[in-house]
Amino acid sequence: MKIMLESFTHSETHYEVDKDAKHCSCPAFTLNGHCKHLAGVGIYKQRHATLTTRPNYSQALSALVKSIRLRDINEGAYWLNYCWSFNDRLAGSQFRTVRRLLIGSSEDGHSIAVMEKMAANFPALLSKQVALERVLAELIRICKVPNWWNPDSGGHNYIHCGMLAMRKGFYSPAQCSLADCLSGLVLSIDQQNKVGALYWTMAAHGAGKGAGLQLAQKLYTLATEQDCTPALRLMKNVYLPHAKSLSADSNFTCQAAWFLAGGVSPVIDQIETVTLGEIRQLLDKVRDTSPYVVPEWCCDGIHCAGNDLRYAGMWDRMFAVCNQFSHYGRVSPVDEWLEPKFYSVAGLKLEGGMMSEDK
Repeated sequence: MKIMLESFTHSETHYEVDKDAKHCSCPAFTLNGHCKHLAGVGIYKQRHATLTTRPNYSQALSALVKSIRLRDINEGAYWLNYCWSFNDRLAGSQFRTVRRLLIGSSEDGHSIAVMEKMAANFPALLSKQVALERVLAELIRICKVPNWWNPDSGGHNYIHCGMLAMRKGFYSPAQCSLADCLSGLVLSIDQQNKVGALYWTMAAHGAGKGAGLQLAQKLYTLATEQDCTPALRLMKNVYLPHAKSLSADSNFTCQAAWFLAGGVSPVIDQIETVTLGEIRQLLDKVRDTSPYVVPEWCCDGIHCAGNDLRYAGMWDRMFAVCNQFSHYGRVSPVDEWLEPKFYSVAGLKLEGGMMSEDK
């Protein structure tokens, strides 16, 4: 798959990007063997590794994240239990595991009710005395609600808008002040421009130390003024109470901006019951499972060492997963991955300067 991609800094220049060969004609690729143009078309610089039955914590955490993404409760429970085994031998691992579940409630779902439940339980889950059963309950609760790759969640539009916003940023590389970002955000919301709202939210997070908190406070004010209940709940009940832990994360703020700009999800109040019996049954099953090699699809080579990009948490890769669901009616790593069919170039400027459309 070859693409003549407009340079991100010089509009009169184009480079040939060959996705299959992982090659670009730009000078940076010649110098470094990778470049931002390859990343721009979904080919990220990977860290290859031999996958084993005893992966390191980063790989195990990635496996937990990918299992939640695919709504594979059994796989997720196995890797949560594995991550939990690091608590007494790797400083900070319990916090990272629990924080990742909090983030995962938003990064991989649109149920604000589930996010609120996870946020309310977050402090207790950080206790050294907390039982793994309580943590596992949160994973099950997240996985019982449709993820963004299921159209029933309204998530296809959210991920598509996020991908376009990310790509808009490719062609606007200069860092903006937080004030400019907030002004752009307000204007985009007034215009009900979801792509613009997400673009300015992403830009605001990169505007300097403390920007995430100020952005969240602005979103809270806008949600109050416009009586946008979903955005208000996200900021008031989830992000702001845990702003210190979430300052570098944009999942909750992006969802709030999307709702303020007209985004709709039918699952915002969906939350399912999790019983102690099903928790214990699942945990017993996990503890009786012999160690096995961490699946390749769990390790993307970006967030941890690995080789499989399919389920990486980048906007463009996630929209490809939406297209995988549209093609197969499910998301499963056993299905053949059709990169040219699933991967969208919408939002990229190709030769001729025209914005490409989805095929």
